[in-house]
Amino acid sequence: MTYFTNCTSSSTFIQNNQSYDRLVIDSTERLSVNKQVAEVVDIQATGDDPEVGNVMIGAFLFLLVLLTIAGNVIVFLAVIFTKKLRTVSNLFIISLSLADLLVGTVVMIPDVLSVIFQRWILAYSFCVFWAGFDVMLCSASILNVCLISLDRYIAIMSPLRYKVLITYRRAAALLAAAWGIAISASFIPLLSGIHNPELPTLTNLTLLSDTPQCLFIPSLIYVVIASTVTILLPIIVALVLYYRVSKEAKRQACFVGVLITPTNMLLGAKVANKHIREPFTRKATVTLGIIVGAYVVTWAPFLVVNITDAICMCVPPKLFRAFVWLGWCNSLINPIIYPFFMRDFRKVYSDAFLKICPCLKMVCKYKKDKVFHRDSIEVTSTKIHYDNSEDAL
Repeated sequence: MTYFTNCTSSSTFIQNNQSYDRLVIDSTERLSVNKQVAEVVDIQATGDDPEVGNVMIGAFLFLLVLLTIAGNVIVFLAVIFTKKLRTVSNLFIISLSLADLLVGTVVMIPDVLSVIFQRWILAYSFCVFWAGFDVMLCSASILNVCLISLDRYIAIMSPLRYKVLITYRRAAALLAAAWGIAISASFIPLLSGIHNPELPTLTNLTLLSDTPQCLFIPSLIYVVIASTVTILLPIIVALVLYYRVSKEAKRQACFVGVLITPTNMLLGAKVANKHIREPFTRKATVTLGIIVGAYVVTWAPFLVVNITDAICMCVPPKLFRAFVWLGWCNSLINPIIYPFFMRDFRKVYSDAFLKICPCLKMVCKYKKDKVFHRDSIEVTSTKIHYDNSEDAL
């Protein structure tokens, strides 16, 4: 999310202007400051970073872009071609994947090109729309994570009422509200210029430099409001919901533990120790915990750095850009979580992978036969021990 884009040039501009108020009031001083910024930008574009270094960094970033796009496309294909995955709950995942896919295409790729060429090479009119898409899509991604947390919270806290509370119509309304908030926090202030009316750097790309630079330099008020609505509040909501879900899962596990006898017998059936808590704690909370944890780890650092830079203008440009890309990497992490921690997605992915690589079927069949043989031995041993106990009595 770029309250934040192009952070290298914008942060350099801020650091070379110790008096922002004088820049707004005195037009003469503004011209002199702009010349200084132009010199700094030209130096960065031609001297500090060698061309080979820029290409190497761009190649690495482009690899992240490809992985982000591929991961989210696979999620779409899995849902489209698998009827079992077309559920109300997965509507939130599809919405999240859509936002992440657009982040990888519309947002990341132009920034990679700016890193390589050290200037804006796309159409000048696209700059303001790129910044708007950046803020909107990253906000939508974060808000969708919050909705996924809410969906899992209701499913665990009120499982019998879930289908009544979460219908297709209500899910669509929640998603529309999330995307509406994202649009309101992005395109409306950026297209109108109220994010920083004194510096129209999104429409005049040579305002501060001789080479075109797409600079997003928001005001402190905009940074605080947008960051609070689209990052801070969703973080708080997601953490609170995860805490409640984890607490409820532990309560259910304790309840089941009371029903199970000391000999691990439940309704006359033998229950292994590793299965007693797993359905109620691990399976219920791990997926949500991973999604929320990845969201917090990737966006919380940017939240701190973004507000800090808006207040003191003291964050190094390269560090700021690193935290921007850390936030964008959340769009890469989300589709990786599904096949590893969601059973339905994992089964669909594994079946598709086995069709692509038939040679792995023999390996899977061998493992299943081995597990079946081991379980059969355990059952036989238990039966023999039970019969011997009866004979002793």
